[in-house]
Amino acid sequence: MATTTLRFTGPGSTTLPVRLRFGDEDDAPPPTGDATLTLVAAVTSLQGSVPIFVGTRLSAQAVVTALSGAVGLQYVSDTQRPTVGAARTDWQGAKAVPMAITARYERAQALALLQRPDWQVAQPTSVGITPRWADAGRAARLLVEAGWHAAQPLRAARLHSLWEDATRLRAGARTGWNAALQMSHAPTRQGYQDADRTCRRWVHEAFANAWHLRRAIRDSGTNGLPVRTARQVPFQEAWPPRPGRWVRPVHPPLPDPCYVPSLPVRLVFSEAGLAGVLQPLRFYCERHGGGPQPGTVIVPIRRVSIVINTITLHRVDTGAQLRAHGFNASLDFGSWTWSWSASLHHDAEGLLGRDSAGDTAELHTVINGVPLRLRLESVELDERFLPQKRWAVSGQGKSSILGDSRAPILSFGNAVDRTAQQLAADALTINGVGIGWSLDWGIADWLVPAGAWALQGRYIDAINDIAAAAGGYVQPHPTDAVLRVLPRYPVPPWEWGSVTPDFEIPRGAAEVVGTKFVDKPAYNGVYVGGESVGVFGPFKRTGTDGAVLAPQVNHALITHADAHRARGIAEISDTGAQEHVTLSMQVLPETGLVVPGQFVRYVGDRTVMGIVRRTSIDLNRPKLRQTIAIETHVAD
Repeated sequence: MATTTLRFTGPGSTTLPVRLRFGDEDDAPPPTGDATLTLVAAVTSLQGSVPIFVGTRLSAQAVVTALSGAVGLQYVSDTQRPTVGAARTDWQGAKAVPMAITARYERAQALALLQRPDWQVAQPTSVGITPRWADAGRAARLLVEAGWHAAQPLRAARLHSLWEDATRLRAGARTGWNAALQMSHAPTRQGYQDADRTCRRWVHEAFANAWHLRRAIRDSGTNGLPVRTARQVPFQEAWPPRPGRWVRPVHPPLPDPCYVPSLPVRLVFSEAGLAGVLQPLRFYCERHGGGPQPGTVIVPIRRVSIVINTITLHRVDTGAQLRAHGFNASLDFGSWTWSWSASLHHDAEGLLGRDSAGDTAELHTVINGVPLRLRLESVELDERFLPQKRWAVSGQGKSSILGDSRAPILSFGNAVDRTAQQLAADALTINGVGIGWSLDWGIADWLVPAGAWALQGRYIDAINDIAAAAGGYVQPHPTDAVLRVLPRYPVPPWEWGSVTPDFEIPRGAAEVVGTKFVDKPAYNGVYVGGESVGVFGPFKRTGTDGAVLAPQVNHALITHADAHRARGIAEISDTGAQEHVTLSMQVLPETGLVVPGQFVRYVGDRTVMGIVRRTSIDLNRPKLRQTIAIETHVAD
């Protein structure tokens, strides 16, 4: 293989660009335009040094401490390599298949790009550039500071304690009672007179000197004989107290005080005085008879309300306590059991299983003194707070056992005449034997003829169907195995002005966190009736013509006029313009948990009167709030 050596004999150039000249004519003018280099011989290696210069206009006032760089250049072209292996591929003649191919093409639009040729003649430019390679002067780095250093301890002279004894100021307190100013009144009369002082001569006191009497007293005594008596003291080996149940002592309620527990007190005189006649001042109690109706729990207006929020969860079977970081629970009038969830401490890991009978564990929960019975149905490891480990648990209330997947699907009906309440009680039995649940019946009761009703489902399905026939719904008892059957509208909304509310809540004890406007057709009549047997006919609102009819309602259990009327009230009550007001408040000792079905009067910027439809509890220690949704109706 021939090797050709290219030698460049001319002197090196210090200007850019450097031109490589091939040939013997040193004085020949440089070629112009593009040049073509053709080599016949094989070039095994091409070595050389190419100085690289960077031309840049610099304008700087800083000191360049050092400039260094390295450029490596390697060029390998057309090098022959011996064959060291062979790849063999099987092939055969392919069969030509005609196929229509559509080729998409179009004339490309010329784009002007900013391109610079790799080689071009640079225009010499004279600029002031510092030498490219120079040992920079070392300047003393006086302004360099360490990134960190030991801080100088400072005396915390201006720190204040987060708590301190406040100065007791009594200037702002006002007493509810003070001494009245004495006023001189002309017709004032004296209320007493001098009595007749008569000497009581008939009163005598007899006395005389007593005689000294002596009496002899004898006392006999002998030395006592020692007597030994065997005494036994029972004892046994002590053990740590077993998990038990603590029953909160029940204190009898104190009599409702007459005074208003807040300052200032407003004194109201209800009777007019007569001129010139002395009259006693009579103070009437606003809280008994003259003010709110009996039975209303009034939340007092206080300057500051302090509530220590507490929540405890214990297993009913073992009494073991489960510590909770957070807790949530909710109940609405369309549900028949509570729904809840909690975030438990990591030490609850061994306490979250089933009970000894293999059933879902039941928990006894106390929220600010209000007890609830809940079922633990789901357990998951909560890794959102790593490295701290928590347990996310959830479930439903105690009554959920009547409708879960383990409850049998049964056929319900009445072979003989039964009342609605008797049908509901029969649904909570198996072959006439009760399953441990009872009813708190709060709606109308009526007679159902034999064979009028049939249903297939679980226990709670039968109870819900019977209650819905008369416009009712089912709510759970907080702790006992009792189902409460309540009317959806105990009183029609157009009569709520005369209803005694269960709670009266001022603005200082609760805040409005939401208002939803609901507009429904203003129905004033509806046709209600049974199916195979029973009654059927129109029902209308008193004082109206009943011409705006709601959709017709039919149910197999509407077999009596009482059921007909109860269902009719429920249908035409849920109409017209409504406002669903949501209040957020503490779980106060006066109110406890405000649950669906209770009437609430909220006195704020405007007075709101309605019935509770939903209750939710949210604990995020140390904050505990209950949110209640109230259904109100716009007066028509």
